[in-house]
Amino acid sequence: MWMIAVEDGVIFRANPAAHAFYGYEDLTEFNIRDINLLTPEQIEAEIQLAGQVGRDHLFMRHRLADGSVKVMGIYTQRRMYEGQEVLLSSLYDTSEFESTAERHYIERVEEQVDLQTAQLHEAKQLQMRLAWSAALAQAVVIGILVVVLLRLRGAQRENRTLIGELSFRNRELERLSHAMAHHFQEPSRRLVSFAQQLERRIGDSDDDASRVAVDFIGSQARRLSTLVADVQRYLSLDSMPQVLQDISPRAVLDEVYQRDEQLSELRRSNALVIQSPLPDVYYDAKRLALIFRLLLHNAWQYRDPQRPLEVRVSALQFDGRVSLAIEDNGMGIEPEYRTQVLEMFARLKPNSEQYPGTGMGLALVVKALRQVEGQVRIEVGPQGGTRIVFDLPAAR
Repeated sequence: MWMIAVEDGVIFRANPAAHAFYGYEDLTEFNIRDINLLTPEQIEAEIQLAGQVGRDHLFMRHRLADGSVKVMGIYTQRRMYEGQEVLLSSLYDTSEFESTAERHYIERVEEQVDLQTAQLHEAKQLQMRLAWSAALAQAVVIGILVVVLLRLRGAQRENRTLIGELSFRNRELERLSHAMAHHFQEPSRRLVSFAQQLERRIGDSDDDASRVAVDFIGSQARRLSTLVADVQRYLSLDSMPQVLQDISPRAVLDEVYQRDEQLSELRRSNALVIQSPLPDVYYDAKRLALIFRLLLHNAWQYRDPQRPLEVRVSALQFDGRVSLAIEDNGMGIEPEYRTQVLEMFARLKPNSEQYPGTGMGLALVVKALRQVEGQVRIEVGPQGGTRIVFDLPAAR
């Protein structure tokens, strides 16, 4: 008789008869796995099943100290001993009725083999399914990667083509800007000079037709010169270096308002009012001065002759941006034209001495803001006038 720990299979109690039969000096130094000829997995399964209904009488092959193997009959019960679960087993030698014992043992072994074979088969089937799933998943991933790679290569080719095209267009624009500055501007200057010479020659002549013709040549030459200068300024915005820094819009506005010759009449009318503090912005001072100059000049040029002009400047800070607004009580812009006037050469008033210009002013404003993702919108101002709002990055 002996006791075996269910947890680890250690023989921790054996009576003298067991010691004498097995021939080992001390059975309590052994684990059942050292004596039983089943595999460790089979022994573990038997230990867990032992003592249950229908599993209390077993036949096992055990190795004795002299190397011989005996088929042992085992009656076993589960018990609690000193706080742990044990198998209390009575053992007997089946040599006297070996055929019956052997038959039971073989049946038990065959049962274990069938069980293990089924488990191995199931494990192999699972491995096969996992292998096929992994292979399929790998094939899908490889396919996706190939498609992505092909698309990336196509996109890279398109990007190279696009970059090449953009570089070519930029070089063309640079050449065009240079031509506008020199080749186009020079003929217009000569026309103005020639018209002035003709005016001096005609003098007080009574030839009205010649005088009208000369005046027309002079005015058109000056208009051409202004148009060329505005187009050149528009094209040069791309190549003009941009110095981004924290600046004060109020300081830039004061500088433009006080020193720009085109705004002299606006200064004399004392029409400019700054309604609120203007928060600092992160922008280029020259471009901001250009924007203020163009918008203030437009406010003066398109004022309503029926009432004194009022120009108000205000600002609002939100989400890391500063929204600046310049509003007047002038003629205003109808809603259907508020997008159109932001394009190049767009004019709502025919060119004349009263309303001179090229239609490039607001287009210059739009382009000057693009590099900092600034937006421009036109709204209705006081008394039906115009309110132009644009935004810039707030100071850092």
